[in-house]
Amino acid sequence: MNMVRFTLRQCAYFRAVAQQGGIAQAARVLNISQPSVAQAIDKLEAITGLVLFERHHARGLTLTLQGRLFLEHVSRLDDMAHQVEREAAALASETAGEIRLGVFLTLSPFYAAGLIRSFTDMAEQVTVRQQEMSLAQLTDALRDGSIDFALTYDYGAKADDLVFRELAALKPMTVVARDHPLAARGRVDLAELADHPYVMFDAPGSRSYFEGLLARGGIDPPIAYASSSIEAVRSAVAAGFGFTLLVMRPPFAVTYGGGEVATLEIENDMPPLRVVLASRWDGHTGRIAQRFAEHAVAWFAARHG
Repeated sequence: MNMVRFTLRQCAYFRAVAQQGGIAQAARVLNISQPSVAQAIDKLEAITGLVLFERHHARGLTLTLQGRLFLEHVSRLDDMAHQVEREAAALASETAGEIRLGVFLTLSPFYAAGLIRSFTDMAEQVTVRQQEMSLAQLTDALRDGSIDFALTYDYGAKADDLVFRELAALKPMTVVARDHPLAARGRVDLAELADHPYVMFDAPGSRSYFEGLLARGGIDPPIAYASSSIEAVRSAVAAGFGFTLLVMRPPFAVTYGGGEVATLEIENDMPPLRVVLASRWDGHTGRIAQRFAEHAVAWFAARHG
């Protein structure tokens, strides 16, 4: 691979001579010696094979056609170099950069857009790149370094190589059709649903959690419908297929299918499901990452505090 042999400094000296009309004038503006400027121009012409100036003893230097065209390229290069310098300084001070965020599939529609928008509104030079993943994919991505943070659930498992910041503790709830006999109750003991059909939310990583809740409530209802989509589950409940258990609650009772559901608190003692921001314990903990983690904690507190 051929390497560029001339330097940004030589280009800057050339640009100054072209703008000032002579080596002496450029040297004064640059606050360096005339021989240094002259030597830089000679080297630049030798390296590029261009004749950049016509030399006039009385009138100094004037640009040749090659010089005028080359000056356009050099001006763009110089401007770009200054932009790179500014961006590098921003990166070094960690006022600019990128966060790679993995989000658990079922959490994404409820939290991802709002969290990212609120953070980038206050950190305008930071980009957050979001990916939706399963629980297993999030753990793998954290460990191989392809994401910086994971917005996910914590089922209580401990991992020595990961750090978990708790963002919210969500209580599970029962969802029934609006015309269900128990819909007006507000609260229900799971034992009252033992003989009612069950609509199962069968998303990866979620099924076992809800099966554990049913077992904790001492019931094993027949499964009438199953889906990996929260909205499909809610639509099935509204259509009369049975009840379901969820932790995420859309802010409306109407389902995509046009029916309505009612949400009931569970009287049984049920463990909450924790939403966490996970990261590797040995991952980069610079200012941008710290700001994002702190913002996530505050943003969730405002919503669930």
